[in-house]
This record gives sequence, structure tokens and C-alpha cells, in this order.
Amino acid sequence: MSYKSILSRQSLILFLCSIMASIQLVAQNTASTLELKELKTSDESRIFNVKLTGESEAGAIPVFQAKVDFFTSADGKSELLGSASTSRDGNATFKVEKGTRLLKDKEGTSVVKASFNGLGKLNSAEASVKFKELNLHITLSEKDSLNTIQLQASSVGPNGETLPLKETTFNLYVQGLFTKLKIGECFVDGGAGSFEFPKNIPGDANGNLKIFVRLEDNEVYGEVEKTENAKWGNHRSGFVEPSRSLWSSGAPIWMITTLIILLTGVWSHYLYAIIQLIKIRKEGKKIDQN
Repeated sequence: MSYKSILSRQSLILFLCSIMASIQLVAQNTASTLELKELKTSDESRIFNVKLTGESEAGAIPVFQAKVDFFTSADGKSELLGSASTSRDGNATFKVEKGTRLLKDKEGTSVVKASFNGLGKLNSAEASVKFKELNLHITLSEKDSLNTIQLQASSVGPNGETLPLKETTFNLYVQGLFTKLKIGECFVDGGAGSFEFPKNIPGDANGNLKIFVRLEDNEVYGEVEKTENAKWGNHRSGFVEPSRSLWSSGAPIWMITTLIILLTGVWSHYLYAIIQLIKIRKEGKKIDQN
């Protein structure tokens, strides 16, 4: 048997295996899952984040370029707010600007629903969140060497009346290098609460910090966030940033050396594979001639 015929048969087998795998994936309807999260931001707009996945033998797989519709609904009525398409990781973001009308029921509760109508063999899916309107204001004050964050929070009643918020805990964060760092909690009752800001929080070169006040996973009001900038961080005067570190422009020597070794190994394997293929081709030609 010649070299060319062996290679052709192997290619054909691999091709048929890939076809069979594709047929198995689309042979039956696939269940989909839609997750929806909501956040009222500091500028009074609302961000709705969804994640769409389809079930497979390998687990949940993100669904790419799927259209997700967003509706506001209450008391049996429903209105379309808009649509968004999912990214490669199955995520989509939809923003409702400040002042956008959201339907409310008799208790002042709004419901926003995300709906996916299906795609090919992928079944449809829905998810919804509900929340009441919450107004949050924060004030930064400096007095007697103490830095304090004052919170004022009130809910909006069914008829638009202002109701002081009762017995609710807010989380406080500062922006870190890669993520938000929690620094404490503030308990609000009667619409007001205060938090004494720690003095040992490092800031940037000028002591600046970005502060976040968040109400998280609340069953009544959803998630609400307010942000403020303050010069309350520890100054880093006299601090000399290492010339080679993970957070500097120059990578550490050990990291550069490791990368060079890894790349050399990878390309060496590529080169070795190419040389072997050339040798196999020459041997195949000799076999055919004989």
C-alpha cells in the first residue's frame, strides 16, 4: 500500500469523525439557560447583564450572536425596551437610561424580563428581575481628622412618595488594582447611616481613591451602586516603583526567561514536525518508485 493512499484514508477517517460529531450535536433540541442581573448605577441608569448558554455533553457552552429582547412588565402589561446580541462568551449588556419609563404594579414594583426566542436547535429561554425604586445619596465629610461617608437612602412608594429606608446594610469598596476591595459595611435605618473611613487604605501617588457604596442581592430593591472619588488614601511619597515588576512596564527577568524557553520549545517542536513530514514524503516517493 502506497504512502499517499495511507494518508488519504487517514484524512477521510478524520473528516468522517468530525461530520459524525456535528450530526450528534444537532440531532436533537438543546436546552438553553439565560441568567439575568441588574444594577442601578451612579448616574441613575440601569444595566442589565445576561449570560446565555446551551447544554451539551461537555457542559454549558456560551451562545454567540444570539438576540435577547428586554421587556418591562407589570399587571399583565408588557412593553419592549430594546434588544442586545450576545458576545463570544455568551454575555450581553443592555442599558436603560435615566428617565426611561418602566411599568410598575400597585406596590411600585417593576419587572424587567430578558427573552431569547431560540436559535436553530437551541430552545428558547427567559429570565426576569424585579425591583422597587431606591434613591441613594452619599456625602463625604472631613472633620477632626476623621473621614466619614454619610448615606441617605429612600424608597419610592406606589404614588411617588418618598419613604425613608429601614434596616438595610450597604457594602463599601475601594477600587483595587484588578478588582474592588471591600473595606466595610454601613447600616442604614430611618433613611440615614454613616461609615468612618479607615486611615490605612493605600491610594495612588497622590492619595486618590475611588469609593463604591453598593446594595447587593436585595430581594426588594435589586442592586444599587454609588461612586465617589476622594483623596483619602495613604500617600506614597518617597515610594520608588520597582523597575521590573508585574505591575510595571518592564516585566521581571524570570518571566522573560521563562517565556523565551517556552517559545523556543514550541517552535522547536514545529520545526521537528516539519522535518519529519519532509522525510516521510521522500520515503513515500521512494516506495512508490519501487
